[in-house]
Amino acid sequence: CAVLDDASRKILAGREDTRISGEKSILLVKEVLDNYGYIRRIREIITDRGSEFYATLKKGQLLKGQSDFEKYLEKEGIKHILCRYKHPQTNGKIEKWFDTYERHRKRFKTFEEFVKWYNEVRVHESLDLETPERVFWLKLQEHIFEKAVKLFGW
Repeated sequence: CAVLDDASRKILAGREDTRISGEKSILLVKEVLDNYGYIRRIREIITDRGSEFYATLKKGQLLKGQSDFEKYLEKEGIKHILCRYKHPQTNGKIEKWFDTYERHRKRFKTFEEFVKWYNEVRVHESLDLETPERVFWLKLQEHIFEKAVKLFGW
């Protein structure tokens, strides 16, 4: 499971696990908020309709319930966007990351080493041959500058 920044493709948090759950997904979002929330809040999260993210309407229910993950995002003021049903292209960036993970993970001793390589060494064509790490901080600088312009009226 991983949390990927949409603009830079940087993996902000992740872990290898044989079984993912809503609770583990919440912990990943908390990790991102703890590590990056002071510089830029998460506005929205895109997920598939897995049971760890989304509570489905059960037989006999008139209204759809809310998963713990959905409740947590609501409490944090994060918009939850669901992928279209049976349409993985909606979440293409993370799907591409999982493909890269499957193809390259065995080259590294640990998951953390793989993520470090993915974020800091591997350049991406879609990022004009930059790394996710570099693009993440460049975009953050742009964001801070735009906020300063608005705040100080430059």
